[in-house]
Amino acid sequence: MEVQRIKSGTLEIVLLSPDGALHQKDPFTIEFRSQAGGALIDVGTVRASANMPMPGMPMLGSIEVRPTKSPGRYTASNNLDMAGGWRIALEWDGPGGRGAVNFAGAVQ
Repeated sequence: MEVQRIKSGTLEIVLLSPDGALHQKDPFTIEFRSQAGGALIDVGTVRASANMPMPGMPMLGSIEVRPTKSPGRYTASNNLDMAGGWRIALEWDGPGGRGAVNFAGAVQ
């Protein structure tokens, strides 16, 4: 189920999880799709990072992104230590172009 969708240039970047929410330490899916038609787009290498802004002590989390057998679809494993409002930054560089986006949302 879709968690969140953001547009960047000609792409739509979609975060997906089995129940429509992100959970601590549970994998999720990232898809890069064409805004014109919705086809998956291979964007090559994808890097992700996460942080939770907190006064005096920002929390950092790690996210490892791996391509799947379907170009344009990636599996992300996260190490987010607490529930709450996280910011997830994605960067990509490859055949489908180069770019970056930020997602903000709750992790359960």
